[in-house]
Amino acid sequence: MPLRPGDAESIGGYALTDRLGSGGMGTVFLGHSASGRQVAVKVVHPPYAQDDEFRTRFRQEIAAARQVSGAFTAPVVDADPDAEQPWMATLYVPGRTLSDVVAQDGPLSGRALRTLALGLVEALRDIHRVGVVHRDLKPSNILMAEDGPRVIDFGVSHAVDNEALTMTGRLIGTPPFMSPEQFASPREVTAASDVFSLGSVLVYAATGTRPFDGSSPYLTGYQVMYEAPVLDGVAEPLRGIAERCLAKDPAARPQVADLHRMVLKLPGSTTPVTPVAPVAPGTPGTPGTPGTPGPADPAEPVEPVEPGHEDSDARPARHGRRGRRVLIGLAAALVVTGLAVVAVKTAGETAGGTAGEAVAQTGTDQNDSSRSPTAASASPSSSAPASASASAVTTPQKHARWDYQIGGAYTLPTGVQTVSRSHEDPPAPGAYNICNFNALQVQEGADGDWPSDLLLRDANGDVVYDRDWNEAVLDIRTAAKRQRIAAKADTWIDECAAKGYQAVEPDNYDTFTRFPDYLTADQAKAFMKLLSAHAHEKGLAVAQKNTLELAPDRKSVGLDFAVAEECGKWDECGEFAKAFDDNVLVVEYTAEGLSNACSRWGSALSIVRRDQNVVPEGSDGYLRTTC
Repeated sequence: MPLRPGDAESIGGYALTDRLGSGGMGTVFLGHSASGRQVAVKVVHPPYAQDDEFRTRFRQEIAAARQVSGAFTAPVVDADPDAEQPWMATLYVPGRTLSDVVAQDGPLSGRALRTLALGLVEALRDIHRVGVVHRDLKPSNILMAEDGPRVIDFGVSHAVDNEALTMTGRLIGTPPFMSPEQFASPREVTAASDVFSLGSVLVYAATGTRPFDGSSPYLTGYQVMYEAPVLDGVAEPLRGIAERCLAKDPAARPQVADLHRMVLKLPGSTTPVTPVAPVAPGTPGTPGTPGTPGPADPAEPVEPVEPGHEDSDARPARHGRRGRRVLIGLAAALVVTGLAVVAVKTAGETAGGTAGEAVAQTGTDQNDSSRSPTAASASPSSSAPASASASAVTTPQKHARWDYQIGGAYTLPTGVQTVSRSHEDPPAPGAYNICNFNALQVQEGADGDWPSDLLLRDANGDVVYDRDWNEAVLDIRTAAKRQRIAAKADTWIDECAAKGYQAVEPDNYDTFTRFPDYLTADQAKAFMKLLSAHAHEKGLAVAQKNTLELAPDRKSVGLDFAVAEECGKWDECGEFAKAFDDNVLVVEYTAEGLSNACSRWGSALSIVRRDQNVVPEGSDGYLRTTC
């Protein structure tokens, strides 16, 4: 991907020419040294450069990666963790991630699967022999080079004698690929934890689904700790290897040397197998053929497009970046260790290894303690107490100075009282804070975070993408799928509440207007009702993002105020103001739009103009003006 406005063109003597990916903590660029050597340069996002604990974690990542050398890892060639904006350069490895390969091409088999397994075992051998535990082995941290896989991203690894970060009571990993001990005793994680993760990765590579795949991080965590893995569709001898790797007891898992002998027995050619589609407990609607689901689940009737919704009269694409259920069994297990889980879903995984992370912090969970795991998995509704209704939440002050910072947080401009930020960022002290997250589409590069049947597909079984943002569209056409998608979105709402936000801004409510052949307004409203109910239970107000055509329905959907992009440019501010009683936060991206919004609605609405990429102050391309 080309550089975006605001991206640095060089750092540490390396010329940056392309974006390779972006995550919640940093962006990875393709860099070139003066001699022409290609490197992958990870640059930390500015807000995290001021976080001492994050800098410690980044130094640890660099130190761990520098210790590891081998044919199946990407070596560090340069780094500056103490720079104003810390960065690290590793040897550039051309190739897609395993998650992208499986999502786009389907599961691996035969020689490709055997090569992957052998390469990963050898990579773990090289990592473990220097006393390092990776702790976040997952498909998006595996690059599929022509000569074999490369394990990347040591962002959450640690040396076995280094507890600097684990002593703070924080646990970081990706639930579907974490080991039981990462949940139960994170300070005692050993190399056996990576073996467990390897088992989950190989099952995913062979089937396109994960052996532990609940509809929320909490259900997934419970499955990892207490339930048998779902191995339907995994043929022998891989099935036996996976079963041993996925033993709950670390001592029962094979050593890496034993694993190498075991994976040598995997077939080197493809043997015809009729796989059985894995269906995780409590996860309905998994398609019949792994990696190639059809446009809808046969068992779930797709709601038909109603008259009046089938024509495409969508507005132009907007500019701005769009982007729990608690199981008492898991909560009790974590309370025993003094930990409670806060789920964190960041943007794409390719840069920073932080997407889909679950962070366990000291404390206990206060949600429903009366539900059993069985009851939780049977019900898609939140287990949080219904303590706040829409009438009880606090909405932003009308006609207040405000800022739109969803592309990166920075110090509030003077006089600003309201701000919208990405859910990855902390709220601004002393302000009314709105938490933005991508609700109906998948952040670029994060397709592998979602069960494949929840991605909208066309008649050929191909994933439907919003090409303006390279984001996969989520399939909200059935009630069951809406509930499963909402369960994941609820974890981000919980995160926003835990951080101290006052409201949420679920983005892409208007996706149905761009894909009228697949989605309808009624489906969008039904999905948004689920999110609104959960947010209100958490005491958070809910913003309607754009989608003027559904503004008249906002009360029945549970939407409390509006964030309207370019309503001045498209002469829509008046209709938003009428529907939301002037509680509208306007974002314009052009001088024309700002002029129209200010001249007509400057005395009633909150209005700001931002640069199209809403970059942080101090970045190239930054722009912010008001009426």
